[in-house]
Amino acid sequence: MKKYYLLFFALFLLLMSWESQKEALAVFADNMVPEQSIRLRILANSDTPEDQQLKRQVRDRVIESVKGWAGGAESFDDARIVISNHLPELQRIVDETIKEKGFSYASRVELAPTDFPTKMYGTQVFPAGQYEAVRITIGNAEGKNWWCVLFPPLCFVDITNGDAQQKQADADRQKKDGNQIQVRFFLVELFHKLFT
Repeated sequence: MKKYYLLFFALFLLLMSWESQKEALAVFADNMVPEQSIRLRILANSDTPEDQQLKRQVRDRVIESVKGWAGGAESFDDARIVISNHLPELQRIVDETIKEKGFSYASRVELAPTDFPTKMYGTQVFPAGQYEAVRITIGNAEGKNWWCVLFPPLCFVDITNGDAQQKQADADRQKKDGNQIQVRFFLVELFHKLFT
């Protein structure tokens, strides 16, 4: 009799796993960002703390500049023109920031097709592929990168780290701090009662 319960339990787990995968795929399909988006990607020289800090300082200066003119584009083609017109300004900002912070790295600012893995940004899913992006490389560009979406404008969701999900998760966790949450699994309790 125990074998049948274990078989039932295994089948139930498989079914639950299948259902959760179907739900995840449905969420993935519903939250995809339009193919016509322009991203901003900043690649640090390396993963040293100093180079990562420099990347964040460049990011902050670039985002501050972009805030002033990014909202003016109403279509993908408009956004491409507006961004292209501001590339020299962005290059100047990046170079000045690198120099002000005491580094002598070369940098490059370009609007070009760039490969991206699948990413989550808030509730939006960005499938893997090649996307048009303002790509800013600092030095050897071998460090961790930071990215956001310039068009449609999503860069301002969380300017501090480009991770809207983490900020929401932290807010949710703070709301729950005052309450004791007890997690119980119905199936575990059921099988515990059956076999004890």
